[in-house]
Amino acid sequence: MKLWRVNFPFSIRIWGLISYISFSTFGQEKEKSSLTPIQLDSTYYYFKLSKEDSVPRNEKLKHINSFLSASKRFPHDSLLYIGLMRKTTLLGQLKKFDSAIVYSKKLLSVAEKNQDTSYMIKAYAKLGRYYKNNNQLAHAFKNYNESFKVSRILMDSIAAGKSLLQMANIQASLGDFSGSKTTAIDGIRYIENTTNVQTLSGLYHIISVANREQKNYEDALKYNDKAFEIDKSRNSIQVFKNTRANILSDQKEFKKAIDILQELMSDSTIQKSKSKYARVIDNYGYEMWLQDPENEDSEQLLLTAKDMREKTQDISGLIASNIHLTKYYLEKEDTKALLYAEAAYENAKKRRSLTSVIEALEFVFKLKDNIKEEALEYDRVHKELQTINQSNREIYGVTKYENDKLTTENLVLRAETAKKERQRVIYLFGTIILILTGGFVFYFLEQRHKREIIRDVYNAEARISKKLHDELANDVYNVMIQIQNDQSNQDVLDKLEDIYNSTRDISRENSSFNEGRDFSQELNHMLSGYSGDYTKIIIKDIDEIAWQSITPEKKIIVHRVLQELMINMKKHSDASLVAVTFKKSPKQIKITYADNGLGVDKEGIMYSNGLRNAENRIKTIGGSFIFESEIGKGFKASLCFPN
Repeated sequence: MKLWRVNFPFSIRIWGLISYISFSTFGQEKEKSSLTPIQLDSTYYYFKLSKEDSVPRNEKLKHINSFLSASKRFPHDSLLYIGLMRKTTLLGQLKKFDSAIVYSKKLLSVAEKNQDTSYMIKAYAKLGRYYKNNNQLAHAFKNYNESFKVSRILMDSIAAGKSLLQMANIQASLGDFSGSKTTAIDGIRYIENTTNVQTLSGLYHIISVANREQKNYEDALKYNDKAFEIDKSRNSIQVFKNTRANILSDQKEFKKAIDILQELMSDSTIQKSKSKYARVIDNYGYEMWLQDPENEDSEQLLLTAKDMREKTQDISGLIASNIHLTKYYLEKEDTKALLYAEAAYENAKKRRSLTSVIEALEFVFKLKDNIKEEALEYDRVHKELQTINQSNREIYGVTKYENDKLTTENLVLRAETAKKERQRVIYLFGTIILILTGGFVFYFLEQRHKREIIRDVYNAEARISKKLHDELANDVYNVMIQIQNDQSNQDVLDKLEDIYNSTRDISRENSSFNEGRDFSQELNHMLSGYSGDYTKIIIKDIDEIAWQSITPEKKIIVHRVLQELMINMKKHSDASLVAVTFKKSPKQIKITYADNGLGVDKEGIMYSNGLRNAENRIKTIGGSFIFESEIGKGFKASLCFPN
């Protein structure tokens, strides 16, 4: 099971852990003695001292031992994890790698007991690091591989990528450049979609190094460029530049390589680091010699770098310096060349670097007569190196097979899941299409029904209008003719004339009109027909509306509503000025009516049959009808409908 952890800053996390410990141990029976708050505070104090920069490392180690000692009284292992993590780090910093390995194994044992996979990954990674620093590369590779396996199971891509980077670095240091490239490429697959640019650039860098050793210089430069592109940190760029100089040197581009090394020599951060500065000076002197074997400065630069490395006891650096000096003197002074070759050999044995042992012995063979002892050592180391590389390939080969098998199973599972998902999507899509189709059909039928109602009303109004005009109005007119000479019936005649005029008005109001191409003129004519000596009608932007794109049913409604407003104005408003404005927007058409008539109160608006009819009409085409008025302030109305 996973133990309690939070990702707060470390000091806060420790205090939170201490609080957790206080509550979780309170009231426990004598299973293990619980820590009191004072003891917990004292325990944290030891841990804090182990992190203080001002405290010497040996003293820090004593404080973390006190912390671990106190943590034994705690019934859970949370403090033990933290203490072991800190102690292994301190031992590593003190270069006590054997002890660091011992306590990393203890950390792993606790994690395995608790089945805490998170700390298992950390423990395996620590074992890999300290075995590597101790030059026990086979053990280092094995533990990094275990860390990778657990990370892969947990789908921790970053941890998996970091482990594969270290494994690729070990393979390269053992001369297995093909295996190194394969491992690094696998690492890229895990890390490329994460934000961990440092690990990704490291993978690109080791691929570049492996390609250089295999003389694939074009690919070496390509991956060197990739590393440059994503990691802009100063330390990383220094490493990448040094590698680039080596690649260019192998291509006989000595001038370009020297320019890069001169740039690195002037870097203030490199100058502050004796090991880095010595490496650049050594490489610079070596490149100067490669460019010109007679260069007088090369020897001194190489010797200066070696002296600096001797003072700092940089064994790895001394191997490189002695190999370069061996090559420098090889064609000049055999005695000196052999001296430096044997020094490189001794450094390599001290460093336990198998590849360096072989490289140094190859020079010894060229320079020494009696090489029986060295030949036996060469054969032994060569076989050991082959065995380790073969073992590493088998270790990762099994892991890679398991990984590929797991990937294949995942792909099959994903394919089946995707198939089911596609079927679900198809069913869902089909259902949506069915619903949309049904909705569209319903909407279409509803709209057609509305249009039919509008058309039926319009036709009914037109028939009534025609009947009023052709029959009733004519009949009234004939009666008027018959009695107009009879002065005694003058009142009856006046009443008949009023009836006749009302009938003609009703007929005109409900008569048919042209809702085709000439609708604009028809509407304009209708509105203008209500002007007179006293009333002026202003019609604005009526021709700006694309009436030909509007359905006949909407034109009918617009015509009738505006006609209703004009009739209302004529009968009730006593207006001298009427303005009707048309405006088009991308989604709707807005028509505004305003007059300066008498106006009407709110109650009058609410109970006006004509206005209610206008509102009901406009709603049938999805529009709105808004009006406002006050006594003495005229009447305003706006109607909107989708175009």
